Amino acid sequence: MSSSKTKKSFFNNPLLSSKIKSRSVKLFPEVALGYLVGPMFALVSNGIVNTYLFQYYDKVLGLKSSALLFETLLPIISSIVIIIGNLLIGKLINRKPTAAGKARPLILLGLPILAIALLILFLVPMNYDKNGNPLTPSIWSFLMIAVGYNLYYAFAYPFYFTPHSALVNLSTRDGSARSLLATASNGAVLAAAGLSGMVGPILVDIIGLLPREAGDGKEGVTAMEANSKWTILMVIMIALLVVGCLFEYYFTRERITEESFAIKANEDVKTNKEEKKTSMLEQIKICAHDKYWWLIILFFFFYQFGGQLKNSDASWYAQAFSNNGSDISLAGYISIAGSIPTALGMVVIWPLANRFGKSNCIKVGAIFAFLMGVAGFVVLLPDISSNAGLVSTVSIATFCLKALGTVPAMYISMALMSDVLDHQEALYGKRTDGFTMAVYGSIIVGLTGIANGIIVGLNGIKGFSYGDSVANNRVLNTALFSGAEGVCYLIIFFMFLFMNVEKFSKLDQKTILLNHKNAVVAEGGIWIEPEEKSKQEEKASMEASEEARIAELKAKCAKKGLDFDAEESKYQALKAKKEAEKEKKNNAKKMALEKKEAEKKAKFEALSDEEKAALKAKEEKKIEAQKQKDAKIQLEFEHQLEKAKALQI
Repeated sequence: MSSSKTKKSFFNNPLLSSKIKSRSVKLFPEVALGYLVGPMFALVSNGIVNTYLFQYYDKVLGLKSSALLFETLLPIISSIVIIIGNLLIGKLINRKPTAAGKARPLILLGLPILAIALLILFLVPMNYDKNGNPLTPSIWSFLMIAVGYNLYYAFAYPFYFTPHSALVNLSTRDGSARSLLATASNGAVLAAAGLSGMVGPILVDIIGLLPREAGDGKEGVTAMEANSKWTILMVIMIALLVVGCLFEYYFTRERITEESFAIKANEDVKTNKEEKKTSMLEQIKICAHDKYWWLIILFFFFYQFGGQLKNSDASWYAQAFSNNGSDISLAGYISIAGSIPTALGMVVIWPLANRFGKSNCIKVGAIFAFLMGVAGFVVLLPDISSNAGLVSTVSIATFCLKALGTVPAMYISMALMSDVLDHQEALYGKRTDGFTMAVYGSIIVGLTGIANGIIVGLNGIKGFSYGDSVANNRVLNTALFSGAEGVCYLIIFFMFLFMNVEKFSKLDQKTILLNHKNAVVAEGGIWIEPEEKSKQEEKASMEASEEARIAELKAKCAKKGLDFDAEESKYQALKAKKEAEKEKKNNAKKMALEKKEAEKKAKFEALSDEEKAALKAKEEKKIEAQKQKDAKIQLEFEHQLEKAKALQI
């Protein structure tokens, strides 16, 4: 890519450059702010929308009584528009990268669009009677509902969510670091959903976001009064959105985009030859021929479908088991309790995935989630369903246990998808991030609306009232809330019996690195090994940090009348003390390791000759078995390479 073209980019402005300078992923600030805190703030508004938009349509706008068919079909038909919108966003990701990368700029550019869409969702013109009850919506009201829904789900939200989801894939090739980023990124999604699930019922109750009758010490709220309060809530959500998007933009870095397109100032290849883009059609062909791509995409379909049925039905489930048919507090309690195992799971799943493999962890979790989904039906037993305390206890217990099973799918699935994309790059020399993330975004966003449509439609058909149909409503919503997700995880378990892409990871990285090296040499460039490049960047970052520290100290001394040399001496003395303490700890660790090795060696020497020979034979057998396994994987990889070349994509 020519430097002249790069300089024209709006994102070449130093004010818009990433704050992450390290070549390697670090826990702070990149993981903490860029992948956890930032996305969590940005996604809280979406959690509120997903959970309460159809409650707003149903109870504040009165669509259930006046236009149930419209309310049911809107999300289902709109899924077509959502797919088109996500494909367009995917094509934007596939465009020529800027100095900020391919995905990160869209997060910043989509911010105002998403803010406007959030406001439009809850600015529906409605007429109410003298008692504050909604009248039949006008054509203008229906039009605004349809426009607002499609603007948000088909365009505005994908403008953020699709590039957000692509960042893990584009961040690094280090498998362990990628698993950490995926854990943090998915943790942010779950944290946002949990936060909205916990805060939502409280806000509904305190602010009066949904209509209710007076009682239990609470004032009544009419539909008209509730409608006026949603805009205020969205303004608060937009403030969180702005903070979250800025954090995510400034504290992330697309290292893979940088190496592929040589867009950084310290680029590997200084050449004017422009990198050829992988067209959307080429990406589709690659994905269509990749069984691992189909497995991971189908995984996300069932994962999202079951999860959205559960999340969207939570308030309906709570109402079905409440005494008055309108209390949704149980949904809040379940969400609060469920956040505990998912939070604990985020801490342990990363090391478990590194030890046992991502797909293996997902398989074990899936079968456990299925069993706990079946256990959720215990709440329908007469002795339990008639006791509100037992209903709450059983619902929370089975939900929390099932949440433990879903932890691997929640946190490490994105890292597994990154492995699939790397495998494609190794085989075809091309990446499919644009098309893959468009399909992924279509699934995640589209199924949210479809799940809501199914829930609204089924509850409407059943006649969500609290007379003779209460038992039917409880069976229906238990199936939607607990059973549906369990069935989806059973399907995932059987699919993942064939998901073994991780075994190619070392060969994939070796092949990709070799391809990059060959490309650099072919262009007459100077190849720098990744380890050396990392050292150079770390050194440059430390030097820049030291210059900034000195400048800050000089400014402080000038302002307060302090002696710079004296203050600098204090700093250097403190620094030397810290380095000495660090070296002392490192030496202690080194000595402990040496002691352990010595003990191991002494233990071996104490063995008899026969025991030593047996131990050596066992180790040699293990090494030979690993060599045979590696040779088999190598042969399979070469066969896949031949098939990929034969396709001529």
